[in-house]
Amino acid sequence: MPGEDRQRPRHTPRDVVVVMTDQHRADLCAREGFGVDTTPTLDRLARAGRWFDRAYTSSPLCVPARISMLTGRFPSAHGVRTNRAYGNPSYGRDLVDVVAGAGFRTALVGKNHSHLVPNRLDHWVEYGHLGRLPRSAATGPDQEFDDWLHDHPGTTPTATPFPPEVQIPARLVDEAIRWLDTAAPTERSFLWLSIPEPHVPYQAPEPYFSAYAPTTVPPAATTLEALDNRDLAWRYAGRLAELSGEAKPDVLARARANYVGMLRLVDDQIARLVRHLENTGRLDDTLLVFVSDHGDFAGEYGLMRKGPGLPEVLARVPMFFHGPGVVGEPGPSPAHVSIVDILPTICEVLGQPVPEGVQGRSLVPMLSGDVAGDHDFLSAYAEQGFGGMPYEEADLGDAEPGVRRLDDGRVVVDAVNVVTHSGARRMVRRGRWKLVADVTGAVQLFDLAEDPFETRDLSAVPALAATKADLLADLTAWMLRATDAQLDRSGGSA
Repeated sequence: MPGEDRQRPRHTPRDVVVVMTDQHRADLCAREGFGVDTTPTLDRLARAGRWFDRAYTSSPLCVPARISMLTGRFPSAHGVRTNRAYGNPSYGRDLVDVVAGAGFRTALVGKNHSHLVPNRLDHWVEYGHLGRLPRSAATGPDQEFDDWLHDHPGTTPTATPFPPEVQIPARLVDEAIRWLDTAAPTERSFLWLSIPEPHVPYQAPEPYFSAYAPTTVPPAATTLEALDNRDLAWRYAGRLAELSGEAKPDVLARARANYVGMLRLVDDQIARLVRHLENTGRLDDTLLVFVSDHGDFAGEYGLMRKGPGLPEVLARVPMFFHGPGVVGEPGPSPAHVSIVDILPTICEVLGQPVPEGVQGRSLVPMLSGDVAGDHDFLSAYAEQGFGGMPYEEADLGDAEPGVRRLDDGRVVVDAVNVVTHSGARRMVRRGRWKLVADVTGAVQLFDLAEDPFETRDLSAVPALAATKADLLADLTAWMLRATDAQLDRSGGSA
């Protein structure tokens, strides 16, 4: 059709690889100033491409965030706010539909935890946090390691007695390379390489266990005391950490060190994939998208894993694009972007129409070096909470949601429970400022430049009344947009 070529981007990649890590904190890397080098490969790729240090998940919880990436919609629109209700989200066409429609063969290698099912893709190799799924698919040393993971679901105080080669990231990269190499010269491939780490279990083999010891990894900036003036959801998270023993200083320090070691293990395996693409002449023709579904406390506030609220350590995610048509920048973009922006960006790169109902926006102008495009992304938005009103102390009584007491006296806790995730809250980030509002009407305002761990609420400071009002207006606009589930602009809906 006339004009169609002008609408297609100049550089259409042969392959698209989306690498997603799980529970990966954005700031624990050298490119963001962390005291030890955890991700040299990712840092190099980010600087050679376009990276965003103001990128946010749609929700700091696995399934809602993953469905947001695949559908380009916030949880308010796709309807999934918990990790269990993933079967039937609301959307028109998702990322798999788009790339398959563009003629790509498709594969998932790694963790799913979304609405996708095996028969929707050409190739499906699934893993969870404890190894291969189904468990019967693992054999030999792989099976032995998976069995070990099932017996060690928390933090391991000693080095994992298995080499890096049987760790999940290494096996996933093996699978990814094998599948990519099966492509015929004229075939194009889309791969979702979904790495379950650095999520719990917090374990690390040598050399990572010793290289990233509690004595070498910079300590967290805050402790459990930072929860004293927080609401019940936060205090309950601290209570669970104490009940389980996770808050003990030595346990917490080792968990944080293991977490950081896992980051380097993951990075080394991504380096292996990148080297293979380079050696086979495909890297220059591969669009590589890197993102995590959400962050991890990693010792902040005396906590590990995920939990209450929308703190930066959970809501902000690492994100960058690298490949054909991406103009590299040594520093981060000032744009505020979201995991929902990945789908429309890939649509434009591939010259495909953006599906109806997608709430994200294409980042292609910025990837192409249009710095002015940054100004269209002045704020970012995210959601958290299962809904309803937040728990109060009187609602608990003798109940211990999220707590499992074993016969041997151990206490196992689930950081995602009806107390830590009760209610609903929304956040907006704009420049140095962040505003969080919840269903009770409470509003918090933080100056991230001076207080990156959000320990001082400035919402009642008279001199900041205008800033607060501006952010509330911005948040209102985001919430109206995020709850608009209309799929057909002509008036119909899905």
